[in-house]
Amino acid sequence: MKASEKQLSRRTLLKSAAVGAVAIAGAGVLSACASSTPSNSGGGNVGGSDAGGNQSSSTTAMVDPKKAIDYKTATNFNMVLDSETKVGTTAENLMSAITGETGATAKYTAFAAAAKSAGYSQIARLFEATAAAEKIHIELEYNELKKKDANAQKPQEPSVDTHDTDINLILGASGEIYETSDMYPAFIKAAIAEGEDNAAAIFAKAKLAESVHAQRYMEAYNNIDNPDEDKYYLCPVCGYIHKGESIKACPICMTSKSGFTAY
Repeated sequence: MKASEKQLSRRTLLKSAAVGAVAIAGAGVLSACASSTPSNSGGGNVGGSDAGGNQSSSTTAMVDPKKAIDYKTATNFNMVLDSETKVGTTAENLMSAITGETGATAKYTAFAAAAKSAGYSQIARLFEATAAAEKIHIELEYNELKKKDANAQKPQEPSVDTHDTDINLILGASGEIYETSDMYPAFIKAAIAEGEDNAAAIFAKAKLAESVHAQRYMEAYNNIDNPDEDKYYLCPVCGYIHKGESIKACPICMTSKSGFTAY
């Protein structure tokens, strides 16, 4: 666990939760990079659920080809100010992304066990689904990296400290927002500049999935004492996670729900 995480106070975390909830609720429908086939990196829209305090069924994910957005020109692929991401070559960025996703996998696996032990069964399932989603990103990025460096090795999963489940949800959302607004946009920009379109598309799909992960964490945080029985559905191609039954296909890569994994 990073030293900066250890120094976070409960007040700071709860303030972050409020800011995150407002940001997600204000975002409305997320612009997304979707296509008619999983391998294409075209654009689309992601339908989201209510991130406020009230529970609601997830909106059916729909993609309108007439509103397709190219991630190279989309208006929600910009980096935050004062970026904390160290940018190198695309190969180096792939390794950095793999390392980050490996840490996230370990973190969410530990958070899932803590949530289950504390009696938060639905939140435990969410953490498990998100850990699996990060493994999908790792494989996509690692396979691309191996094309550039046949000797590349995956990093070891780090040890992780856990906290109360509400704090774990905030830590999870914060990490996903960092990847959504800072790390992946920086890596996409560098990949485009190098002409690495395939890597840029992999980063773009991961970025969009991470934004939805953050939304799912904030939904769970806001409803921690009022859970429902909804399942989470994981897209096996890009790592998108949907809550509830109202989805026909992944809004990022258009994979049919029939191939999703239920949690």
